[in-house]
Amino acid sequence: MIGAMDEHDQTPGELHPPTEPPSPTPGPPPDAGSRGAARLAWLVLLVVLPLVVVMQQLQAYGGPEVDKSKIAAPQGEDVEISARLGTRVAYGYPPAASALQQQLDETVMTPLQEFRAAVAAGELVGPEEAADRLDGVINDLEGGAKKYYYPGDPDDEARKAQLLTDAQTLRDYYRDIAESGDAAEALDDDVLEGIIERHGYFGELARIAKLPEDHELREELLDGAMPPLVLMTAMMVLIGVCILAGLGLGITAIILIAGKRVRVAMDRPMRGGSVYLESAVLFVVGFALISATQTIAAQFGETAELVAGLLGTLAQWLLLLVPLWPLLRGVSWGQLRDDLGLRAPKGVMVEILAGVGGYLALLPLLMAGVGIMLVLLGVQELIFPSDPDAAGPSNPILEMARSLDPFILVLLFALATIWAPLCEELIFRGALFRHLRSRMAIPLAAILSALVFGMMHGYAGVQLIPVTVIGFNFALIRAWRGSLYGCIVAHALNNAVVLTLLFAFAHVLFG
Repeated sequence: MIGAMDEHDQTPGELHPPTEPPSPTPGPPPDAGSRGAARLAWLVLLVVLPLVVVMQQLQAYGGPEVDKSKIAAPQGEDVEISARLGTRVAYGYPPAASALQQQLDETVMTPLQEFRAAVAAGELVGPEEAADRLDGVINDLEGGAKKYYYPGDPDDEARKAQLLTDAQTLRDYYRDIAESGDAAEALDDDVLEGIIERHGYFGELARIAKLPEDHELREELLDGAMPPLVLMTAMMVLIGVCILAGLGLGITAIILIAGKRVRVAMDRPMRGGSVYLESAVLFVVGFALISATQTIAAQFGETAELVAGLLGTLAQWLLLLVPLWPLLRGVSWGQLRDDLGLRAPKGVMVEILAGVGGYLALLPLLMAGVGIMLVLLGVQELIFPSDPDAAGPSNPILEMARSLDPFILVLLFALATIWAPLCEELIFRGALFRHLRSRMAIPLAAILSALVFGMMHGYAGVQLIPVTVIGFNFALIRAWRGSLYGCIVAHALNNAVVLTLLFAFAHVLFG
């Protein structure tokens, strides 16, 4: 029957080719480059990246050499920050003075800090309180201050003598103010300049201690904290709301992922190419050269450091050309855009909203990173207690914000909200994450790319944890959407919020 049906269906004289299975649809070719180029790129990265980390940590922990036999003016220690915050806020809102003094007292650990808290008390409580506190500091120092002071060290002996002299001078000065008011005798100019040199802001507080409330020098030092403080408070409330919203979004995302209702839009690239790893390595090498130039220039004085800083900033903008490297390796412009994630099949606005939503959903993970950092800092302080009178690791962004120079602030804001979102996302999530994803699972690729991203930042030690977590979060957004637009917007949003808070805080403290 089957044979008859076959004969009936055939047309005499018609040739029928044998049936063949359909040929498989060819997949996308691997990225440009070779295994040899990839090995060389990894070698360069493993050599240069540790050098970048060392330079960044030296800049964070390093600082000008100080004469340990002299008292150094405070540079951002807890007591100074609390005193600045307390005295400037109390000037705008006097009822808070008592509570602010209590907060300041909680940061005090050493006779030097007791001295400085006493000077701040002259502004927050009154000159009689300052004189009484300074009398206590004098008694403590003359009695040996055994709790904090280590006898026999020449440097400690010299600092103790300086502090004792300053405490005696200001005790008599504040007592005179308490008894005579504005008619009290002013400090000798040379004495006052010496106190300002050794105690910074606290010397400035002593300068204005006998001046009337409406004196222009008092207003110049203390006024202007309330508007930025209100802005900070409003932003912190908004951030709290965003964290709660992010927690809800994060729980929803976990439920959807568990139910396999979330599709990963980024296709896994073919294994084999090297061109995007090359791009990442070129960026790291370029950044290392800029950092090394600035570090070397700093050894030749402030002018050379300033010139190197300006040239380094211009060179950073030139690093935006690095993501175009694949064009020189034969990749077409259209392919480069697709590979880096500069595409939005559902529309750019959809990707922007997805990026913001993904950022909010991952905020709890960032908060966990901040918590881990704080715990590790506490453990580090228990194991390796720091000198409470010494300045801690510097924060390069905070140091620039502290200057309150409009040009520096605008330059910093442009770097953080334009350059960093574009350049860092193209390199770390567009290029490096793509290369790693072709060889490993998404979580591992996200972790490794985030580690490289984190190590490129100049934060000290465990302070790198939050920025590394941010890099991990952005990599997950990139994998989820396939597009880089959401990552760029989320990165810009994050940096804009952080810098706005930092600038507002700097204005609260420094005017």
